[in-house]
Amino acid sequence: MSANWELCVSLRLRLISLTTLVLLVSLIIGGVLAYGYAQGKVQTEMRAAIAVGGRLARNALDEAGASGDVELQLRRLVSDFDGDRHLRASWIDPAGNPVVSSQVANVPATVPRWLYGLLAGRARRVDLPLPSPLQGRGTIRIETDPHNEIAEAWDDVELTLATLGIFCGLVLVLTPLALGYALRPLQRLSAAFTRVGAGNYGQRIVEQGPSELSRLCHGFNEMQERLSDMEARNHELQEQLAAVLDEERGDLARDLHDEVGPFLFAIGVDATMIKRLSESGGQAEIAARSVAIREAAEHVQKHIRAILGRLRPAVLINVGLPQAVDNLITFWRARWPDISFTALVADEGLAEPLEEVIYRIVQESLSNAVRHGTPSRVAITVKRTGDDVLVTVEDDGQGFDPAEQKPGHGLAGMRERVTAMGGVLRILAHEDGGVAVSARLPARIEQPAQASARMAVPV
Repeated sequence: MSANWELCVSLRLRLISLTTLVLLVSLIIGGVLAYGYAQGKVQTEMRAAIAVGGRLARNALDEAGASGDVELQLRRLVSDFDGDRHLRASWIDPAGNPVVSSQVANVPATVPRWLYGLLAGRARRVDLPLPSPLQGRGTIRIETDPHNEIAEAWDDVELTLATLGIFCGLVLVLTPLALGYALRPLQRLSAAFTRVGAGNYGQRIVEQGPSELSRLCHGFNEMQERLSDMEARNHELQEQLAAVLDEERGDLARDLHDEVGPFLFAIGVDATMIKRLSESGGQAEIAARSVAIREAAEHVQKHIRAILGRLRPAVLINVGLPQAVDNLITFWRARWPDISFTALVADEGLAEPLEEVIYRIVQESLSNAVRHGTPSRVAITVKRTGDDVLVTVEDDGQGFDPAEQKPGHGLAGMRERVTAMGGVLRILAHEDGGVAVSARLPARIEQPAQASARMAVPV
C-alpha cells in the first residue's frame, strides 16, 4: 500500500511540477509580450505627441510674429503646454540656455524607476526657429516626456500581471485537488495490481472515473477473471496429477512386490543352498541352483526394463518419433491385419518432452480406436503449423461419446499431458461413425512445462 501511495504521490508531484513549469513559462511569455506592447505604445504616443505639438507651436509662432510684445507672446506660447502629459516646451536663448519651460502633468509616484529605463527609449526633440520678425531671440524647443505614458502602461501591465497571478494561484491550488480526484482510480488500480502480484486473484475494482481509466479497470477485471479461472484449473490439474502419480506409484510398488520380490527371495535362497552344497560336495545340485539364479535374474531384469519403459518410452531415445509411431502401427497391424493404418509424421527435430507427449497421444488414441471402435481405417498425422505442432489420429469406427468417459482413464491422462504442455486437446465423435482426436501443442516449450510433461503418466 505504501509503494502504491508513493507511486501516486510521485505522479501527482510530477504533474504539479509540470503544471507549475507551464505557468512560469506562460508568465515569462506574457511578461515579454506585455513589455513589447507597452514599449510600442509609449513610442507611438511619443511620435504622435511630438508631431501634433510641433504643428501647434509653428502655428503659434506665425501668429506671434505679427504682434508687438514678442517676449510676452513667447512666454504665452510656452505656457500653453503647461499640464501636457507627453510634451515639454522651452524658450531657448541664443546662448542655448532655457529662458522658460512648461510644466508637464504630475507623474504618479507608484511607477517603479526601473520601468522608465526599460520603456523610455530615445528622447524626441524638435527645435523650431523663430520667424523673421523674432530672429535673434533664440528658438522654441518641443521635447517628449514619456513618464505619464509609462505610468499609464504600468497600470495596464499591473492589471495584466495581477490577473495572471490570480489565475496561476488558482491553478496551483486547484490542480492538486483535481489530480487527487482524477488519480483515485489509478491508485486503486495500483493497489489491485499489488494484490495480484501477491497471488490474490479474487479482487475486483469499480469501473469508474475517466473513460480511459474506466476501460483500464474493465480490462483489469477481465484479467482477474481469467487468472482466477487459470488458478482454479491449475489446482485441479495439480490434484489430478497428484492422483495419477499416487496411482502409478501404487502400481509400481505392487509390480515390484509381486514380480520382483519373489524372484529376489528365490535368488537369496538359491545362493544360500549353493553355499551349503559346496560344503557337502553336491556339484550337480549346485549347477541346477546356478541355472535357477540366472533365470530369476533374467526375469527380474526383464521386469525392470518393462517398468522403465512405462516411466519413459525409451524407444523414442533410440529410434526417434517417426520410427516409434511406425513401431506402434506394426504392433497393431500384426494383431489386426484388416485395419488400414496410414501415418504422416514429419521429423521436425522437436524437444524430447514434446515428442514423448506426442507419442503418448498417438499410443492412447490407437489403443482406443482398435479396442473400442473396430475401425477399417486409422490415419495418423503429425505436422508443424507455424509455432505449433498439430497431432491428429482419426478413425472410421463405431465412435463413442467423450462425455461418458470417466476421469482417470486414458483420455483424462492424455488431456492432462496436453494441458501441462500448454496445448489444447479436442475429441470429436462424428455422427456417421468414427472419432477424431486432435492436439495442438506449442513447438517450443518452457522448462516448467517440460517438467510437468515428464511427471504426467496416464493411468
